[in-house]
Amino acid sequence: MRRRNGRLRLRLGSIAVVLFLVGLILSLLWSEGAFTSRRVVWEVLEDAIITLMGEYPDKPQTVAGRIIQLLLLVFGTLAFGAIVGRVSSFFVTRALHREEAVKHFNDHIIICNWNEKAPAIVHQLLEANKGYPRDIVVISASEVEDRSDLEARDEVHFIQADPTHHATLERLQASQAKAIILLADEESEGPDEKNALIALAIKHLEQIPGHQKDIHVVGELVKLDRRRHLKEAGVDELISARDYSSGIIAQSAVFKNMSVVYQQLLTYSDDSNEFYFIAPGKYPDYLQGMTFAELSRWISEYSTVHADNPLLLIGIKLGNGEILLNPKQSHFERLAAADSLIVMAYRNVERIV
Repeated sequence: MRRRNGRLRLRLGSIAVVLFLVGLILSLLWSEGAFTSRRVVWEVLEDAIITLMGEYPDKPQTVAGRIIQLLLLVFGTLAFGAIVGRVSSFFVTRALHREEAVKHFNDHIIICNWNEKAPAIVHQLLEANKGYPRDIVVISASEVEDRSDLEARDEVHFIQADPTHHATLERLQASQAKAIILLADEESEGPDEKNALIALAIKHLEQIPGHQKDIHVVGELVKLDRRRHLKEAGVDELISARDYSSGIIAQSAVFKNMSVVYQQLLTYSDDSNEFYFIAPGKYPDYLQGMTFAELSRWISEYSTVHADNPLLLIGIKLGNGEILLNPKQSHFERLAAADSLIVMAYRNVERIV
């Protein structure tokens, strides 16, 4: 009923505007005595149209004609502004609707904030999930400008919104995400503090019934003394470029070309190796109870058969999350049911049998 009344008012208003315009033009024709000559009629109509377009043609001969011409000029300006406003509103609404009408996401990766590292991170994620495409959702309060090479990818979605708001994260199904990456907002006065607010908003979603209870959050750390704050806010893994760069620089100084080793391990490509976890249930049950040496021999034999993607056992991820790389026998005895294998391979390994 309300929509019907609105349409009726719009129609009546449009009819009133048209009648008013026709009345002004007829009055202008009458005041100029144009009805006596067809030529004068066309001249007056031409001047009226020019006036409606915002220009000011020759002045009418009569005072009444000049007043009517001024009314036409004002009417044309208002009408033109209204039309431009309606058209602009249509396109803005359409753009906002297109942004709002985001598909339902699941098992996706969310990136909050944008900085100079972001494009490389997105490309690495795309390469890592090349076999099994995964949606990547970028949330940034400011418009992302350097995204031209990513807009053509169907898996990448850019959303301009505030990632510190609970509603934004909930609308983009953050509770269903595989992981959420918090990049440092370099335009913010306190990037670590902003990421702490986002982490708290994410943890708030975990308290909502029906939502995922353990959302994996990876955060970029700018100031080392903020590590505890972000951990307490709910960030599971903190990455500080300063920490890693210092170690790589020191090892490269002692061992020549060591930086190349790290570069290959940290770059997803078909020609380089990366680290992967093989979770419980993704490897044969009879591996449970084996020592690290026995597991290494089994993996070596497996790689002989699967030479297209050979595996190398690097370590064990214990059930409590602790990482053991090439563990000593005193540190690791036998593989337990909740432990994961850490392997190096050319491509992601979903399962070994």
